[in-house]
Formats: sequence, structure tokens, C-alpha cells
Amino acid sequence: MADFATSPRSERGFTLAEMLAALAILLFGVTALLGSLGSAVAQRRTTDARLASAALCEYALHRVQNEAVRRRADGASDLDLELAPLADQRAPSFPGMTWGAKVTTDDARPDLWLVHISIRWLEQGEEAIQEYQRILPRQLPLGQRVRRFREETDNRGK
Repeated sequence: MADFATSPRSERGFTLAEMLAALAILLFGVTALLGSLGSAVAQRRTTDARLASAALCEYALHRVQNEAVRRRADGASDLDLELAPLADQRAPSFPGMTWGAKVTTDDARPDLWLVHISIRWLEQGEEAIQEYQRILPRQLPLGQRVRRFREETDNRGK
């Protein structure tokens, strides 16, 4: 009888069927890995966009408070203010992200504004919207109030 360890048949290596089975398993694993990598990248972009929208909310609120608030032309008091429209403003830190701000007033609280900030961007080909609400005191920006105070004191002194 021939020894199986030294026979020429046992030295031939893997069969074609074994190689194809191993290649199929490897291909399945790589495909699954690439699929999960694609979804991880999409999830990362979504997370970055939501984080950027939260930071953009504070930026938008600052812009509303310091640039968009103005006194009405017919206004007699410091509460006769209006908000310059802010719509389709571009986000400086996130390409493709835009924001807008609207103000609501309440007759019961004329000293406050409710600011609605809406932020939009494309997320996996679809428009995503994040909305925030913030309360602002209904007053002129500090720089304008200081200038008005200086003008009033200069006029009293003359």
C-alpha cells in the first residue's frame, strides 16, 4: 500500500472548487465591509450637518440680534422695532446649508420676540430641515443704543 503523505496526489495543493469557495467567501466579506463603510460615511455627514446646524443657530441668532433689528420709521418708542427679513442666508461653515429667520410677537409680552430659525441642507439627495426657536429681548442692539444715548447726552449738553 502506498503512503498517502508521500503520494503525488497529496502534493497538488487546493482544488479549483476550494479556491472558488474561498474567493466567494472573501468577496462576500469585502462587499459587506464596503456596504457598511458607505453607510458610516453617510451617517457621519448627517451628524456633521446636525452639529453644524446647532452652531449655525447661535450664529443666526447673533445676526438677527445685531444686524436685522431696526427701529421703525414711524416708531415713537424703543419697542417700535421691526426685523429686516433674513431668508436664504448661506451657512459660512457648511456648503449647501441655508437658513432663514422669522419673528413672532405676542401682545401679552411686547418686550420679547420669538425667533423661528429654519436651517436647510441636502442629506443623501433629500432636503433636511432643522428648526429652532429662541427668545430675544425686543430692543435695539447695544451699539445702536450706545450711539443713541451719546447723541441724546450731546444734545442735552448743547
